[in-house]
Amino acid sequence: MFKFLRFAWAIWFLTLFIIIFIILYIPFRILLSKKEWYPAAHNLRKLWAYCILYPSLIFPSVYFEEKPDKNKTYIFCSNHFSYLDIIITNLMLPNYFNFMAKDELAKIPVFGIFFRTIDISVNRQNNRESHQAFIMASERLKEGTSVLIFPEGGIHKNVPPMAKFKAGAFRLAIDNQIPIIPITLPDNWKRLPGGGLDNGLTPGRIRMVVHREVNTVGLNLERKDELKAKVFSIIDAEFRKFNPTV
Repeated sequence: MFKFLRFAWAIWFLTLFIIIFIILYIPFRILLSKKEWYPAAHNLRKLWAYCILYPSLIFPSVYFEEKPDKNKTYIFCSNHFSYLDIIITNLMLPNYFNFMAKDELAKIPVFGIFFRTIDISVNRQNNRESHQAFIMASERLKEGTSVLIFPEGGIHKNVPPMAKFKAGAFRLAIDNQIPIIPITLPDNWKRLPGGGLDNGLTPGRIRMVVHREVNTVGLNLERKDELKAKVFSIIDAEFRKFNPTV
């Protein structure tokens, strides 16, 4: 019975996801047609997220160790155990930012419109295309646009714990001398296990912890592994506070 209810909830969630996107599709197309309108499209995604989560009885909350400055540029780095991660970070972070994520998302009909415009897709199987994606991300940072990266490189099968971080986000931060803000998402893997809807969906709370910024000024690339380890430890320690038995 419990599995049936989880599956039924997943169908309800997916139905909301698609119907609300269809309603907002034309406004999205308009706002994504010009780069200067991207921030408005980002805010419209917040409305989309709100309309999906609350009717699905998924209640997000955010705790800031230190609230990010809306006038500063950051690289946000989060653990990534579920597709809910995209929804909650978009909804709960007060800053305007672009996602940088694997190119498989760009191939999904719904997400494709974003990863061809406002967001940056990364083909990790092609070194040339991956390099071009990081050049694009660097250009966005220089323009003053923050970027959110999932440094695990995708959702892995056996989560938690976190997978080893890839170096790209930390190289990008050092190259541009941009602070990193770690983000811990401790609950999404419980609500939407395995990332997808195969095992159903559980209503309940999903929390997000936004940590203090990690400064990169004065760091060189020789210290990227040190920076990567520091950000990993911040997120991992917070995750284990919420999930002590994992």
